[in-house]
Amino acid sequence: MSRPNKLLLILSFVGFIALGLPDAVIGVAWPALRTHFELPQDALGPLFITLTVGSVIASTATGVILSRMGIGELLAFSCALTAISLFGYSIAPSWIVIVSLGLLTGFGGGAIDAAINTHAATRYSARLVNVLHAFYGVGAAAGPALMTTVLTTGRPWQLGYRIIVVVEIVLAAAFILSRRQWPPPVTSHEEHQRPAKLLETLQLGKVQLSLLVFLVYTGCEAAAGAWVFSLLYEARDIATASAGTAVTLYWGGLFASRLGYAFLPANANPDSIIKLCMIAALVGVVTLIFNLHPIVDTAAIALMGFAAGPIFPSLIATTPGRVGPRHTANTVGLQVSMGAVGLAALPALCGLIAQQWGLELIPIVLTVGWAVLLAAYLALRRTQFAAAM
Repeated sequence: MSRPNKLLLILSFVGFIALGLPDAVIGVAWPALRTHFELPQDALGPLFITLTVGSVIASTATGVILSRMGIGELLAFSCALTAISLFGYSIAPSWIVIVSLGLLTGFGGGAIDAAINTHAATRYSARLVNVLHAFYGVGAAAGPALMTTVLTTGRPWQLGYRIIVVVEIVLAAAFILSRRQWPPPVTSHEEHQRPAKLLETLQLGKVQLSLLVFLVYTGCEAAAGAWVFSLLYEARDIATASAGTAVTLYWGGLFASRLGYAFLPANANPDSIIKLCMIAALVGVVTLIFNLHPIVDTAAIALMGFAAGPIFPSLIATTPGRVGPRHTANTVGLQVSMGAVGLAALPALCGLIAQQWGLELIPIVLTVGWAVLLAAYLALRRTQFAAAM
């Protein structure tokens, strides 16, 4: 693998920080938004739907778009689009306008996510890709901190979004100024080198298995983060501070393991690490079922987060080796798209199950999810071995 361009590497890190900023800020801004527009609690749901739809559309189309424009141009356009949509939030006269703008926000974020991941998958090692994804967590933490500061100093929630708009505009300018250093559109006149059409990529069995893996993984990751607090606090009578600590350790473990991946030996096998992490996460969630002791529950949740951390970025990094260069851009975009579906679908399913049958079913659902994920990944590995023989 060639030595990374330092400027593009820095911009990739900053890009992932900027990607995390708007994704996480809504949780802190929501009470102020709800008061401003006089909304019920469940009014946030439609915004998540439009964000997901926009992200899926952008991610799915990334391979096609990158055959017509370079990554630098796509990133600049996506950041500018995100800036426009977030500025629209700050001047929206009604909630329905913000919900509609969610399509643009989701599209911009999905395109940034898929474009940087495509670049990273083809240029960086699994170690660098894990560190890159760790920096998403920096943005996801900075966004709420920014909005909290704005609100606690008596400023309106609109100011928080406008500050993020400035960040997105600066980043768009950086991407457009550096556009000649980013890879150009992926085109070739030779049949064996030209980028595959989206339908060609979708017809590959190994791609279909990859999409299942991404769907289930992101669903398990998000569902655990969304529901373990309720499980501990409401179903197991654990104090608010202790339950909150467990959730913090979950997300902190996710960040730490991605960052820690950089310190593994250079010859560490990403596929072996992915399998080991899936097994460790499965051990953690099975332990959680038995409700042995609050400390054991907390340790199991921390293990789940730490084990989950390297899976997504390592799967992204190994995509070219699984599908080949012709299918890489399409596959990365499709994987990110399917990940967005998983992020929305499994937490919602867990909510329905908890409502009907109780919160104690959450770790059972997650156990099934992690078991399906491990089986799907092992099947994917078998298809790779079969193709190599």
